[in-house]
Amino acid sequence: MPLDMSTSTTPRNRLTTWAGMAAVAAPLLALFAIASGIPLYTMDMADAASTNRLLIANGATLGVFLLVVYALVGVHAHVQARLTTAGQLGFVVALIGTVLAAGGAWDSLFAQPYIADAAPAVLDDPTGGTLLAGFLVSYLVLAIGWTTYAIALLRDRVLPTAATVTMLVGALLAIAPAPTAIRVLPLAVGVALAGRSVLRDG
Repeated sequence: MPLDMSTSTTPRNRLTTWAGMAAVAAPLLALFAIASGIPLYTMDMADAASTNRLLIANGATLGVFLLVVYALVGVHAHVQARLTTAGQLGFVVALIGTVLAAGGAWDSLFAQPYIADAAPAVLDDPTGGTLLAGFLVSYLVLAIGWTTYAIALLRDRVLPTAATVTMLVGALLAIAPAPTAIRVLPLAVGVALAGRSVLRDG
């Protein structure tokens, strides 16, 4: 008698299913963060940091990074057996870079309002020193990791070309000088296309 697997759900299947849904949600949340932050883009940071709107925009941006982290883990679980060593390495660097960038979003969400109360003039000073270096390193690691991962996915043909090319473009745009939610949106779109493919396969 054949074994019926139609109703079985393994932990890995659950991981990739939830990761696929997280991937699809990421660009939607990024668009919400952009829409929330648009009125603030022309304001002085000291003034913007004291508003609830900035808290909402920064909270949504942090949520995008968390969704992308979870989506990356799930998508990689789905394709890792078909990837070469370069793909495995790219996944690790992309994961580290995304976590580092999420730390920057966490700082914007919680540290900026505190500084706005304690020393508002600091927020309007040009960013430099170790703070600038930390942000640059975080986004460079993110860009290098996602670029390596996207190229490996494209070369090994484990995901649709549209998803991997969008991911690659998004990785390069992540270091562009723009508000964080705008910079991460193209990458989130690529991750969403990858997650949609994983959901379809699942």
